[in-house]
Formats: sequence, structure tokens, C-alpha cells
Amino acid sequence: MAIVSCPSCNKSISDKHKQCPHCDNNVAQLDDEQRQQLAREKRIQKQQMFMNHSFFALIIFLGGFFSLYFLHPEPETPTWYACAAAIGIGCIWYLINRVILVMLKKKK
Repeated sequence: MAIVSCPSCNKSISDKHKQCPHCDNNVAQLDDEQRQQLAREKRIQKQQMFMNHSFFALIIFLGGFFSLYFLHPEPETPTWYACAAAIGIGCIWYLINRVILVMLKKKK
């Protein structure tokens, strides 16, 4: 008896199980092609999730930048700190997501 991961929910199950106890997916009837298709779909969903996160991070970055550019807040005020924080957080979050996306594409 070995522990394998369910192709649908990716949780650990016994290879003797006919059906996943977590997601109720029938794992006994899946062939290799179906398992590969499920893995491909999960990878695409993960890539889309990180792509959405990177777009959201870019919106935060640009919101902070344009607020700083157009509103001209006085230095050392809460508005100025909020704009600077949005720029910093958005930039770092965007870069991290892009690195993760590149790593996911190389795993193919």
C-alpha cells in the first residue's frame, strides 16, 4: 500500500482507494491520459490565479503612483506614506508573482 496524491484535489490518499475521500473523485477509473489532463488543468488554473494576482498588484502600484503624481501630497503626511506604501507593495507583489509564473511555465 502506497500513499499517492489525488489527481483532482492533490491530497494524499492510499493507492487502494477506489474513490478519493476528500473530493469523491473516482480515481480507480482514471487512465494516464485523464490524469495528465487533470494535472494540466490544475497547472493552468494556478497560472491564471497568479496572473490575476499580478494584475491586481499592478493596479495597486499604478494607483499609488498616479495618486502621488496627480495629488501632490505633502511629504511626510499620511497620504504620502499611503501612496509610497502602495507603490512599494504593488511593485514587490508584482515581481514575486511574475517570478512564480516563470517558474510554473518552466515546470512543463
